[in-house]
Amino acid sequence: MNVCFFPRLKEFILNQDWNDPKSQLQQCCLTLRTEGKEPDIPLYKTLQTVGPSHARTYTVAVYFKGERIGCGKGPSIQQAEMGAAMDALDKYNFPQMAHQKRFIERKYRQELKEMRRERERQERVSDDGEDSKK
Repeated sequence: MNVCFFPRLKEFILNQDWNDPKSQLQQCCLTLRTEGKEPDIPLYKTLQTVGPSHARTYTVAVYFKGERIGCGKGPSIQQAEMGAAMDALDKYNFPQMAHQKRFIERKYRQELKEMRRERERQERVSDDGEDSKK
């Protein structure tokens, strides 16, 4: 399969969109492991559960090496954990994550620009088509 024929798939791969925040956080934490020791992984802890059983809101914190690095809320524990991971990725300094983004941007800069232009062109064409139907 040639990825060039599937621009959305290629963009999906280049942007690492399959990599949800919890996975990204775990990868970042694993890059900070100490040689010869077991790797530290993020630990999630539910801090609060509020509301009736059909409409709960969960508050979850994520800890790394004993330090609270993020917090999130959501209607499920999984969504609250995702929020906590996103918060940690935004706030905590993970050198590997910045390096990864720079590497991908440099390597695929031109291709990403072309994909964005093509997507914008397709959106304009579809918007024009919708306008002509009115």
